[in-house]
Amino acid sequence: MTNTRVGHVCDRCSTAKKILHVWDQASTASVIAKWQRRLGHSTAVIKNSKHDKNKETEYYGGFIIKSKIMFVLKSIFLARKFDIIHLHDAWFMVIPVKLLYPKKKIIMHYHGSMIRAKMKETRRKIWEKYIDQIIVSTPDLLEFEYSKQPYYIPNPVDTELFKPIIRPHNYRGLISLKDGQTVKRIEMGLENNGFDIEVLTIPRKNRVTYEKFHEKLSNFEFYIDHPFIKGKMIRHHSACGLQALALGLKVINWDFDVIVGLPDFHRPENVVKEIEKIYEI
Repeated sequence: MTNTRVGHVCDRCSTAKKILHVWDQASTASVIAKWQRRLGHSTAVIKNSKHDKNKETEYYGGFIIKSKIMFVLKSIFLARKFDIIHLHDAWFMVIPVKLLYPKKKIIMHYHGSMIRAKMKETRRKIWEKYIDQIIVSTPDLLEFEYSKQPYYIPNPVDTELFKPIIRPHNYRGLISLKDGQTVKRIEMGLENNGFDIEVLTIPRKNRVTYEKFHEKLSNFEFYIDHPFIKGKMIRHHSACGLQALALGLKVINWDFDVIVGLPDFHRPENVVKEIEKIYEI
């Protein structure tokens, strides 16, 4: 288990920063924090336990808070120790942090669900007045309107946990079904595009923990990466799809193209360097 809590910062790192990540969608914040520490920064990640069902944040040693109220209070308390407050969709923290710590830099990192469905544009404009920079995690989010210029930063994968394997040749494919998707529909699409593979799904109950997920993936030759939100196919790789690419699986994307190998811009060492540039703006 990798600890991402506040640690000693090397005196030689003249640009070292203290960075608090609030929330942690699909381990993104934890992976960023892990590699930021390698640049000499102090980092911490905090998340509400109810939303850490796959134990991603727990695996990396982040702060896991059970009560929603205590989560907010703990986040506010921790924020006083950090230079940069990096919020991952955690819009409810903007006003408290700005009121209590007006000189701290606030980064809003949007991961999709808030922008596409849950939050109205007028509400976003209120808190976006008080943040310093906006990051979006997928290219399609650049199409929305923001009060500040958004910067696209690809989601990283922990390439030390999800590292290349000897891929089996068993004509088996795994998919994580979303609302509105069915195995039959996926199988029909695969068959129509020339694939003859057995499709299995990730069960919603008795989930595999984040720490063991690479072992689950390694039993398959293919991963079917068809992100599906609100009845619409999203044309970018999901977190599971990126993890499968890092392992070396054949990933069948939304166009039924086969992709192999994790693109360099999703490698964590490259992602944190791009984030570093945004922190300096």
